[in-house]
Amino acid sequence: MSGLSMIDLIARLSPLRLSPNSAGTDECVRLLGDELPFVVHEFAADLDLNGWVVPRKWEVEEAKIFDRDGAVVYDGMHHPLAVIGYSQPFSGTVSAAELRRHLFYSDVFDDALIYHCDLYYKPFRKEWGFSVPRRLYDSLPEGEYRVELRTRFEDGTMKVLEYSLPGRTDHTIILNAHNCHAFCCNDDLSGVAVGVELMRRLSALRDRRFTYTLVIGPEHFGSVFYLSRLDERAVGRLRWGVFLEALGTTGPLALQRSFTGVSLIDRALTNALRHGGHDWRSEYFRKVIGNDETCWEAVGYAIPFPSLSRVPFPEYHTSRDGPELMNAERLEQAVARVLDAFDALERDCVMTPKFRGLVALSHPRYDLYKPFWDPSEKERRTISDMERRWNYLMDCLPRYFDGATRLLEIAERHDLPFRSVADYVEQFRERGLVELHPADACDPPIRQLPPL
Repeated sequence: MSGLSMIDLIARLSPLRLSPNSAGTDECVRLLGDELPFVVHEFAADLDLNGWVVPRKWEVEEAKIFDRDGAVVYDGMHHPLAVIGYSQPFSGTVSAAELRRHLFYSDVFDDALIYHCDLYYKPFRKEWGFSVPRRLYDSLPEGEYRVELRTRFEDGTMKVLEYSLPGRTDHTIILNAHNCHAFCCNDDLSGVAVGVELMRRLSALRDRRFTYTLVIGPEHFGSVFYLSRLDERAVGRLRWGVFLEALGTTGPLALQRSFTGVSLIDRALTNALRHGGHDWRSEYFRKVIGNDETCWEAVGYAIPFPSLSRVPFPEYHTSRDGPELMNAERLEQAVARVLDAFDALERDCVMTPKFRGLVALSHPRYDLYKPFWDPSEKERRTISDMERRWNYLMDCLPRYFDGATRLLEIAERHDLPFRSVADYVEQFRERGLVELHPADACDPPIRQLPPL
């Protein structure tokens, strides 16, 4: 295993001509295999499921536009985005007006190329085209142009990567990212890199309660067909998931909650972000960005699947979404917050008491009292909100030793970091005051739906 850093992995993958099914994506699969021992699932081109059709293998061999004098106006081989995805071949002479109908550009940056992916999902549309800078589009003089666009469609297999870390139980948490956007580093090579790094960190845990599986594949296609191969028993093992996207640039982390918004994974991520020490926001299902969460939450699966991203960002779906946009600190923030959420799920428990009556927490035998003001202090200081919350928790905590109230609920109710509450309760166990029992890995009944 090569063990590339997240930044280096993104830089290594970014030059590849990625698409749902291409030689570039096959090379991406090979390179990712150097990072983790993935299982590769292959799905034949033209395979149809509920109207989703696995794209045929697609390659660009030549892509040039010539003016009337034979000079090259544009060479679409200079950049992975310069030919629109899944373009048909075309050879012929066209007017400037006709050519413009086949040129696509970014409305945000006049020097950038746009990521055009519509044809992957609509193979019945037989269109050809180029992605060009807006300023080239605007500067084309009238006249005739010769186009030589050679693309090739052939049989091949779409590849989906899977890597699992077994836990004490087969209750499985999915991490998902896509690898089909040519050159787009934030969307979503950053999610791929964060997913790989998370699995490395999780592999170092000596005692995992849950099984963790990383699934990397083409957007929508990968998840749809990966899920289709699972039998009912395998589907029943899937508890929650997180879609990872656009995590390497500036902007607050955005938690897009699952469909119900109240699953344990939603709550664990909310606690991790709330107490993570940096800007963040939370929105309802599909109110930040649309991605593969709909595949996992679909009828017959209904797996709670929030996403974590830094959307929106100006460079989205353009050639400006390059390696230079990536920030190692921002990627690490995303890793840390997901690990905090997973720690909450791993350690979530209910408590039963081994005592009766009120325990003197300040007694040296226990040493569990957290002072928030000492009357002997000569200068009275301001008591922080955090200290007040901890003080109130000490008053309430023994009543939560009821065998039903879970640690995550306590952390939520008292607005405290789950890890700190769990560490505090662990001290009660070490002093022989409570027994800890793993909390149920089932979500509560639906209490909240996203607004229309």
